[in-house]
Amino acid sequence: MPPNEDRFNAFVERNRINGADTGPLSGLTFAVKDNVAVDGQAFTAGHPLLAERRATATAPCVDILLKAGAGFVGMTQTDAGGFGASTPQTSNPIAPDLIVGGSSGGSAAAVAAGFCDFAVGTDTGGSVRMPAACTGLTSFKPTYGRVSNDGVWPLSTQLDHVGLIARDLDILARAGTALIDGTAPPAGERENLRIGIEADRAGLFEPAISEELDALSERLEAAGHTITRIAIPGREQIAEAHGVIVLSEAGSIYADLTDDERGRLGKAAVAGLRHAENLSVEAVDAAWQWSRAASDRMQTTLDPVDLLISPVLPIAPPHIEARRVLLGRAEVPLVVAMTLLTCLGNLIGNPVVGLPNPLSSAVPRTGLQIMAGLGEDEILFGHAAWIECDTEDPY
Repeated sequence: MPPNEDRFNAFVERNRINGADTGPLSGLTFAVKDNVAVDGQAFTAGHPLLAERRATATAPCVDILLKAGAGFVGMTQTDAGGFGASTPQTSNPIAPDLIVGGSSGGSAAAVAAGFCDFAVGTDTGGSVRMPAACTGLTSFKPTYGRVSNDGVWPLSTQLDHVGLIARDLDILARAGTALIDGTAPPAGERENLRIGIEADRAGLFEPAISEELDALSERLEAAGHTITRIAIPGREQIAEAHGVIVLSEAGSIYADLTDDERGRLGKAAVAGLRHAENLSVEAVDAAWQWSRAASDRMQTTLDPVDLLISPVLPIAPPHIEARRVLLGRAEVPLVVAMTLLTCLGNLIGNPVVGLPNPLSSAVPRTGLQIMAGLGEDEILFGHAAWIECDTEDPY
């Protein structure tokens, strides 16, 4: 494929902005999801209504990366407004018959196709982790509040996180450390970690995913880590609460639009906002109460371990034409299955690194998400590297 041919439709537009001459990211290039402002570039959030809008300033998260030396290469496709998990207009570079994931699917496609080293996305319920898992890449959702959301077109102000998708874990750690304005801890001697592995007690994981997670657990235990099987009760209820919160907040964000303007949003956004109109105050209050209770339970659950590892997706990446998928014994909407395991990280705010399971033989390899304690973003990169090293096949 010619280097300038975007046959995957990863980009909304491609332009070059040079980064600083020197810095920790010198020599790297990055793309930005089209709901994050870059001065003079498209800023449509995927909505036909905003097709002509250009950003008049640069979001702080992008400015940080430019000042760290990375070069900008373009704006990437998104599910309109972030309402979705498939970015249907964009193709998956490594598995053309499968969805690329969303809503940061263009960012994942740009990296997977080799157009850049990493990309900025946003993650409200898994929207950097899901497309990274669908394309065999690494991802990072920081602790809530570590990265400014200024200059980001919102979906849910309480759950939106600016995040990254990268070609490999080394690039992810370099870019992620710069993004959170942190300092990478010095490389110390490898430690044996206390690792929680999610136990699938509800039969929601596809058998192959459960088997690969068990194999990973055995490999980590053989490497000297202490493994604890952890059940996370109420995954489906957590996901339901997350959906109510997202739609209620989105309804407030778009409340001032006229009926004509709403009609010119993306189709998924129009449908989502219709659902938002039917939410009762009681339902929204109950969702927030469930969210707070789940957060308290999870922080307690995480206390005895350094990390919690679970799959990114409970299913293999679906076919591009899939709208509903089998989850356990029930057929559910695609977005419900895709966000089932990722949305918890947004509700509780903990940092998460996503990476392909080194023991997976699938294409793409099954995605893992590694969660650490609140504010432990810098340490998480090092721990993720140890896990990758300790589980890779030596042959």
